[in-house]
Order: sequence, then C-alpha cells, then structure tokens
Amino acid sequence: MHSKKIVIDFEKIKDPFSGLGQWCHHFSQELLKQNELSPFFYLPESCLNMFPQYPNVIRLRKIARKIPFLVPKSDVFHAIHQDSPFWPRKMSRYVLTIHDLNGMHEKSDKKERDHYLKQLQRKIDRADVITYISEFTKDQVHEYLKIKRQQEQVIYNGISLTRFEAPKAPNLKPQRPFLFTIGTVVPKKNFHTLIKMMKHLPEFDLIIAGTTFHNYAQTMKYQIQQERLDDRIRLVGTINDEEKFWYLSHSKAFVFPSLLEGFGLPVAEAMSLGLPLFVSNSTSL
Repeated sequence: MHSKKIVIDFEKIKDPFSGLGQWCHHFSQELLKQNELSPFFYLPESCLNMFPQYPNVIRLRKIARKIPFLVPKSDVFHAIHQDSPFWPRKMSRYVLTIHDLNGMHEKSDKKERDHYLKQLQRKIDRADVITYISEFTKDQVHEYLKIKRQQEQVIYNGISLTRFEAPKAPNLKPQRPFLFTIGTVVPKKNFHTLIKMMKHLPEFDLIIAGTTFHNYAQTMKYQIQQERLDDRIRLVGTINDEEKFWYLSHSKAFVFPSLLEGFGLPVAEAMSLGLPLFVSNSTSL
C-alpha cells in the first residue's frame, strides 16, 4: 500500500505577523514533529527556504489560482483557511478549515456578501471534511451555508505562546502601569474605542501591537494626537515573540474590543498567563 500524498496550502505563511501567518507557522512546526506523516508544504517561492531540512516542499505558482490543473496532484489537499484561492485536483480528497465568516460580515454591499457566500458554498460542496476552529464558527456556517454529506469536526486552536525566563525589554518600554493588546490594526479590531477609554484611566498607558498598514491605523494615530494622548497610547507595530511575552508578562490587563473573531487566540494567550481580560461581547468572544 503506497503512502498517501498530502498537500497543505501554506500560502499565508508569507505574512508572518498576521493571524493566519502565525497559524501556518505553528501548524507546520507541529507537522514536522510527526513521524507518521510527511505532507507536502505548498509554499510561495519566497518561503521555499523556510524549511531547509525538509524535502517535501512544492513551489506555489500564482497562476494556479486561475488554472487548477497547475495545483499539484495529491491524494488529500488541505486548504487551511476558507478564503484560499487554490482548488484541489478533481480526484483529490479535500479538507477545508474554516476560521470565520469575517469576509462576509466585513462587506456592506448585499451583492458582495452574497457573492462571498456563493464562493464559499462551492468550496463546502467540494469538501470531504470540514474543520472549524470553534463552535461559534461552526454555528455561523450552519446559519448561512448548507452542509450535506461532509464530515465535520471542531478542532480548537492550541496556544503556542513562546515563554522566556527573562525576556529582554522592548525598545518601547512603558515607564508606568500599562494595558496591552495585539492584532492587525484594522476596523474589525475596534481598537479606536480604546482611545476614549484611556481618557478615563489617567494612571495607565496603553500599548497596541500589530501591523499598521491599513488607513484605519493612520486615522487612529491622528485621533490619539487630537486627544493629546500620544504620550500614553503607543502603536508599536509588529513585534517578535520575546517582545510579545514581555508586554504580556508586565501589563496590568489585556484589552480586546474586537467585533469579529472566529476564535480570539490573543485572548487565550493572555488567559494562559492569568491576565485580567477586558473583551467585547461580540462573535466568538
């Protein structure tokens, strides 16, 4: 009996500071520990050297988004998130992991929402197995989409918080008690609500970590300046694992006002360190 060829779509590993990028990184590391499996990692060209000792890597070609025939042959193809642009070959069994339906909730136009759901329904119809990262996400899928013959399973995210005995302090080290939050600084994270909150907490500073590419982050910086809070609220951008652990270990509480979460991994990481939490009452939170 020949071993099954398993191909896993790790396109998002190219964005190491995004939630899905982190998910890809930790998932790939766990797979490398398994002796029974030798899956093929489907990787962008810029990431082929990320696994120098691992032979089963396949270069991902962007044109394969439009020409499924160029996706590598496999017995099993695993799309690790619901918005993957790659489709398995006709004879491949298809595993689809769904993290959330944020792509639908973020669209204000009904036609765009309907189009998003139609595309996702096509993937669900094609899938043999569907995994979800939370019961909340599974409930959302059952509310908006149709599940027929597919096998389903909820597999919660694990916590891969790297711990340091004596973490080095980041360059921007608060000199007063501070609150901490982390996430891509985009509208769905709702971080701007923390600006007004901080006006009522003069004894605390606030550290917001995460990518600031979106215009929303620039708008927040302007609002912080207008409120004259730029000496107390800092957007520090992307941080490494050691810096994250330092901020979590030294903060007084973790704040997370996000409006759209399929799981909320930063909250679980903060909980693992016993931090007090102040979170929104939306979606999975």
